Amino acid sequence: MVRIVFDTNILVSGLLYPGKPRRLIDLAIHGRIEAVSSIEMIDELREVLSREKFGLDTGEQASMVDFVIRLSRITVLKSKFKAVKDPDDDMVINTAYDGKVAYIVSGDKDLLEFSSWTFHDVDTRSSANAEVP
Repeated sequence: MVRIVFDTNILVSGLLYPGKPRRLIDLAIHGRIEAVSSIEMIDELREVLSREKFGLDTGEQASMVDFVIRLSRITVLKSKFKAVKDPDDDMVINTAYDGKVAYIVSGDKDLLEFSSWTFHDVDTRSSANAEVP
């Protein structure tokens, strides 16, 4: 099964709105792909969902975070790559590396440009271009 890391922006879009990010999450729900995350990424998701602009109450936030935890294989971060400008993006790269994933799905410009530096055959794709083999 193909292992994928969803960047936080993809998870938030897929949890809150219809579209391709939601369809990718549906693939994980139905066992067509395996979502991989880390405690650090879950913490970031928790923080992002608490932002006022989303208008979610604490119960909704907790339900979404719990859903992502149940959906994902949680990997322990051991690597400490500093490959891009934003430390939050490095967290995604480290999760992908330690989780031995095939793809990072993101809308983040720095992560999309990261695809030129590969390891474990990781490929970075935008949700607009993501196709699951």
